[in-house]
Amino acid sequence: MKKSLLFLLFIFNTFLSSAQTGSIEVSSGGFSFIPAFTSREPNLILNAGTNPQRKLSGHIMYMVRLKNLTPTGIVLISRYKLINKKFKVIAGLHLPAMQVSENYQVTSIFGQELTLSYPLTNNVLMGAFFLNGRGRNNDFKATFSSVHANYHKNKWNFLTQMYYLDLGDLTGVAETISYDINSHFQAKAFVNFTPKDQFFISTVGLKYSL
Repeated sequence: MKKSLLFLLFIFNTFLSSAQTGSIEVSSGGFSFIPAFTSREPNLILNAGTNPQRKLSGHIMYMVRLKNLTPTGIVLISRYKLINKKFKVIAGLHLPAMQVSENYQVTSIFGQELTLSYPLTNNVLMGAFFLNGRGRNNDFKATFSSVHANYHKNKWNFLTQMYYLDLGDLTGVAETISYDINSHFQAKAFVNFTPKDQFFISTVGLKYSL
């Protein structure tokens, strides 16, 4: 497992060296495409990607636990713009998504995503997101769907999500608030609540974009 992890770290470094976009974020929690799976554990989150304006793009996300600097997860994503007009449709593959335990046990998940978006005004973007994930070395299987509204005004951005996860039959709501301190630094806050199990989580972070 450690050899596989070192290989993935090598891929990340290689990808980052030729990336056209990138960011480093220090957060009081982790990150998950499924808000209910967000970790309470402080993480360092690194992102790199090719030009997102192109029809085909590649992205990688690497998360590290701050308490002992062990990896939390690595996600390799390829995205393709099926419709690239005012109404956008983007399909993506997670090849794969990997969760890493503190003793370096790796859980591998193959994911497929679909993102729809349409701007209602210059400040408001409406959209939907669908994610289907299946374990490769485990029995994990889940389908996630959400609708969201993104409001941007001056230096503020508000992303509101309402979602359903068939794993555990969960519904939830999540809010991400960000503030652009300057052209590179951004302050972030995130909250999530699932009424069925009364699960609540909040995180704060500071993000630096290259």
